[in-house]
Amino acid sequence: MHKMGQTLPLSLVRAGETVTVCRVRGNEDMKRHLQEIGFVDGAEVHVVSSSGSNIIVLVKGARFGIDAKVAQHIMAA
Repeated sequence: MHKMGQTLPLSLVRAGETVTVCRVRGNEDMKRHLQEIGFVDGAEVHVVSSSGSNIIVLVKGARFGIDAKVAQHIMAA
């Protein structure tokens, strides 16, 4: 479990936890794509499952499967 105020990549969040997006890193194309599907500052993200290289998340009522390498660019608290 992470401490309050500490940020970590979404790829390290355990299944069942809900976190808030703090920052999206990466090149402009990646940041724009992630923002378009709901990964914006302040958005709540619920990690449904996390299995190795694929993470299933719930963002703004929509379920997405994202690659763990992409999830490393989403910083959450």
